[in-house]
Amino acid sequence: MSLHYLPAMIISVAILVLLLAIALKRSHNLAFIITGLGLIGACFSQCLLLNEPNSSDELFVFSPVSGLLSLLLLSILIFLWLQMYAWLEKQTGHKEEFYLLFLLTSLGALGMIVSEHFASFFLTLELMSLSFVGLIAYSQDKPVGQEAGIKYLVLSAVASAFLLMGIAIIYLQTGSLTFEHITTEVSSADSMPLLTTTGIIFILIGLFFKLSMVPCHLWVADIFQGAPLASTALLSTVSKLASFVVLWKMFNLGGWQHNQIILEIIGLVAVTSMLIGNLLALLQNNILRIMAFSSISHFGYLLILLLLFNHNADLLENAKFPLEALVFYLCAYLITLTGTFSVLMQLEGKTTLEQLSGLFWIRPLHAASLSILMLSLAGIPLTVGFMGKFYLVTATISHQILWPLPFLVIASVVGLFFYLRIIMVMLSSINQAEKRQTSTTGEQASLWFIIAVVMGLGTFPALFAEVIRHTVH
Repeated sequence: MSLHYLPAMIISVAILVLLLAIALKRSHNLAFIITGLGLIGACFSQCLLLNEPNSSDELFVFSPVSGLLSLLLLSILIFLWLQMYAWLEKQTGHKEEFYLLFLLTSLGALGMIVSEHFASFFLTLELMSLSFVGLIAYSQDKPVGQEAGIKYLVLSAVASAFLLMGIAIIYLQTGSLTFEHITTEVSSADSMPLLTTTGIIFILIGLFFKLSMVPCHLWVADIFQGAPLASTALLSTVSKLASFVVLWKMFNLGGWQHNQIILEIIGLVAVTSMLIGNLLALLQNNILRIMAFSSISHFGYLLILLLLFNHNADLLENAKFPLEALVFYLCAYLITLTGTFSVLMQLEGKTTLEQLSGLFWIRPLHAASLSILMLSLAGIPLTVGFMGKFYLVTATISHQILWPLPFLVIASVVGLFFYLRIIMVMLSSINQAEKRQTSTTGEQASLWFIIAVVMGLGTFPALFAEVIRHTVH
């Protein structure tokens, strides 16, 4: 067996050990330690495997890009795990099962990133999605969480039905479920058959549900608001990263990028997601709903990059530059979003704009780090979010696809307004009776780390960009 399976095997062993531990003795400390050891071991082994040669079998393919994205995923999971203990201590009910579902979600997401067969893709997707149902409905004393869990279960089943229908149609046309074989079959044809195009459209609808892209976006805000904060953090980062990587792989299947119907669908969804996501976020007063709708617009930006793959025009004479831009933007957005949810988890339920009012005078370090994260999401210079947008615009101009740029500018200006509104609310005056609160050493360390990463990668992006360039080439 290939060494590339080692991270997934370590997480699988951690799941089994945690199951045994829960059966023998319930202990929050023990569950936290076992989960952490599993994730750190998987992350360490993934680091060692980065320079290993490519490996593939019928179900999974391991490449440098999938290795880098897996490492990003595991790093996000470790950072969220570090915040999880203090957050779970304040919750009622059993806590150990939350770690179990957390590890199962991680295993599913890791499998999705390296899947190369519709069977492995669908099984890992369902492993991740079903675990999310438990995570979203975890709070026993909050009916709104259970309502969000049921909503996610129903909509996830609808998305899976679309995916299964699309996979069945493609299998009917090509006689295979392997991505490589389908690529060969479709590329060898003079034009893509209508049946294959129909199957691809079904798969796109299923993935748009998972990514909450327009017009499959209405569920996301209610679930972000209703789910426990740690589950929302996982849903917005881990689930979307894995789903977008699959969408990118699907788009690389032969012929998709030259099919006019598919290109028009991707372009239309990208533009409407950018505009509608930011316009809906503008109307919200709950920061979780703002993050839900802004995530729609950010994945709309990423869809533009899919249109550049295998496009003939290339002013930079670097055919891999769109992939570089995609990986950089994805990393920048997920790093910023993980930092945002980490700060919110430390703020103990302060999720509305009214609750954040005057935060600068009560908890200045939390407010400063949240402000920098909002500036990064808005794409302001000296933050990693700005570098992500710089890559995106450069790639679009170099490939001479200029029509999405006006929509991108309009959406960014709208987005700037509600990100700055959050900062202005935190700067507003407070009641004199409210006293300044002190942060623990762990909270201070994590906040300074977030500030250093977001501003460090935005001010000195060369090393990070070089790692990505080396990986995609």
